[in-house]
Amino acid sequence: MIEDLINQYDALRERGKAAGYGEESANIPYAVCIDDEGTVVHIDTLGDATQERITNKIIVPLHGGRQGSKPKGMPLWDGAKYLLGDPTQAPDKAMACFEAEAEVNVDIFKDVDDPAARAIVKYFSRPPQWEKAREQFGEKGWKKMVTSNFILSYDGQPLNVNPTIMEACRRYAESGEADNSKLVQSVVSGEKVLPASTHPLLKGVPGAQPSGTALVSYNFDAACSYGHKKCFNAPMSAREAFEYTTALKAMLPMDSGYCSRLGDLIILTWAQSGEPEYSQFFNLGTQLNVEDDEHDEIEDAVIPLMRKIVSGEPCEFRSISLKPEQHFFILALEPNKARLAVSFYYKDSFGNLLSNVKHHYLDIAIDRQSSDKWKNPPVWKLLNATVNSKLKEKLKEKSKEKSKGKSKNVNASNELTNAVMRSVFTDTPYPATLLNAVRMRIRAERKITADRAAIIKGYYARLARLGRVIIANDPHADKQFKEVLQMSVNRESDYVPYVLGRMFSVYEQIQQAAASTSSNNNTIKATIKDKYFSQAAATPARVFPVIGARVEKRMRQLMRDKPGLAIYLQRKLDDIAAKLPDRYPKHLTLDEQGAFQLGYYHQHQAAFEGKNKVGESAECHDES
Repeated sequence: MIEDLINQYDALRERGKAAGYGEESANIPYAVCIDDEGTVVHIDTLGDATQERITNKIIVPLHGGRQGSKPKGMPLWDGAKYLLGDPTQAPDKAMACFEAEAEVNVDIFKDVDDPAARAIVKYFSRPPQWEKAREQFGEKGWKKMVTSNFILSYDGQPLNVNPTIMEACRRYAESGEADNSKLVQSVVSGEKVLPASTHPLLKGVPGAQPSGTALVSYNFDAACSYGHKKCFNAPMSAREAFEYTTALKAMLPMDSGYCSRLGDLIILTWAQSGEPEYSQFFNLGTQLNVEDDEHDEIEDAVIPLMRKIVSGEPCEFRSISLKPEQHFFILALEPNKARLAVSFYYKDSFGNLLSNVKHHYLDIAIDRQSSDKWKNPPVWKLLNATVNSKLKEKLKEKSKEKSKGKSKNVNASNELTNAVMRSVFTDTPYPATLLNAVRMRIRAERKITADRAAIIKGYYARLARLGRVIIANDPHADKQFKEVLQMSVNRESDYVPYVLGRMFSVYEQIQQAAASTSSNNNTIKATIKDKYFSQAAATPARVFPVIGARVEKRMRQLMRDKPGLAIYLQRKLDDIAAKLPDRYPKHLTLDEQGAFQLGYYHQHQAAFEGKNKVGESAECHDES
């Protein structure tokens, strides 16, 4: 994985999207302008000063991060406490921070023959000059600035554009590599290198420490081995550490084209060629990055193109040709307080990965209402079907706030999210926890939505496609179960659990129809679904005779008020009942209950689609 990230760094570097070794891109909104004597002349504002938060990304010497309590200085730029010695943030540490900054910068520039370098040395030879900045901006303005980054400026230009100064910083960054006494074999390249004790931190990662987090780190003895400390447990050179972390820094922003979010999970995708269009297409195809106005593009353009790529045809997308054989990588990271945890890492050809995604869409495909815009629902939407509906409504506004840009908030657990994404990308069975979570929601809410039905159908359809047995020790029942794993109702199936689910749906239709007649025009406080759905799915022999008797009473009422509709529904009920044995089964297994739920949904959806047709038929019967 580290080697693949380093290769991605090379590709990004060629495209000008990654800083060179010893450099990084940082937001520095202010420049400390100094003269030949190292005196602060004034503070320049870099970037658009009319904005609430000034943004000015520039390439500067690598910060490297700070670990431990001892102050550590950085070349050329830093926060106010280090570069200006501002005591308003931490008076007891301000001088120590400024001195640490001075030590590093004087060491770098003391022998550099350049006016700017001499000015830097003189600047750090003086006492801290933070008060001049406060005088320029006033107390209120200065309080807003002290949390920002500053860079030294000379002769009207920030010193990151001075080639001599930047070359001195690069030499300083590489100076440690001259010591050959402690060379070890790199875990990345296999070559002898001087190992870096710590690796650069990644800042701005949602859910991680604001000061920066690490992908590779060792901060307690149990993680170490053979007496090694820190990153000597996974030795790699400072350059290798820089390159893999720089690749991550370039891809982690949501607007980079490589990054998407699913709840707390950060998913990075990239092609070996470094072309971001591969990631953009993949993220659209998997709907990891989807805005409300992009559904048409996905349904009408992306998914048809995906089918062509899977069949082995190169396709044009956003001015480049997407090749099925292109190597493609997926890295899922989960931030925590200590470090970035790797949830999974997967690599394959672009075509194979899209083929796995296509299989996922086929497995979960199910008939939906025409008003449902999600014909191919994204994973985050399926996961939210496993969450309490009331909780989702309560968190709806909060979710909108958290879903900045194209990231999607998921209320399901991180463990379930990780497991489902892994099964989608690797074309392996969906986790049983997904099915169990849906069962719990259906049992609690007595509601089977399209997404919940899609999960039930997809779970078993995937097992069937992969050649797994669903109903053990009964080949006939196993075959029957697999025959009902369709998008819409299978009217020919006589698989008892499935047929019972269909019958329950018709019972519900009869109750609702009777309640809406002119003589009994009231709202049902508790439907048979509210009272009996879970029990009917688990113990049909106990429940179906009871609800059958109640529905028979409703049918007599309906026959009196709307005979045409009553005859229509009775015929439908008779057709279904003819496929059942003489006795109801005493109980259904969990898998059989899944078939029951699927039969209920299929029949309910068929009734919804044929609602107008039902009305027409009823009118014809009434007229007769």
